[in-house]
Amino acid sequence: MGISWVRKLLFMCIVSISMLAQAVGQSLVSDDSIADIPPHMNEVFPEPPYGTNGFKDWIIKNYQIPTAAKKAKVNGKLIINFTIEKDGRLGNFQITKNIGYHTGEVLIKLIRKSSPWKSGYQNGYAVKCGYTYPLSFSDGDLKLKSDTKRQR
Repeated sequence: MGISWVRKLLFMCIVSISMLAQAVGQSLVSDDSIADIPPHMNEVFPEPPYGTNGFKDWIIKNYQIPTAAKKAKVNGKLIINFTIEKDGRLGNFQITKNIGYHTGEVLIKLIRKSSPWKSGYQNGYAVKCGYTYPLSFSDGDLKLKSDTKRQR
């Protein structure tokens, strides 16, 4: 009971801290590198179909820029957050940085069409994870360099 109980308590603490960090908009992960996670932790981040680069390519290929955004030559970074459930389904979409002209709604509608992702794992157990996806615009067109950041 001793080790199992300690593992469960540690897992609950990490999940609680992760949820708190997500609520205040901070991430445990920055630029695809693990920050301040103890080395004995087994972390596997969720992965989109065809990998991160394949997902980015899919977004760029299929994202339809709203006409109003093109006409306004919108500039800036659109950021959405969503969760990857234990079974890989996506949900709980939120626009965290909006640049207007329905750009966020169109991105969410597209990502909802994505195939299920590979689940995230912590210490051998599938876990619900948060994910942040930015999309940059320049003069009404997509900027092709779009980095993703994951958070737990």
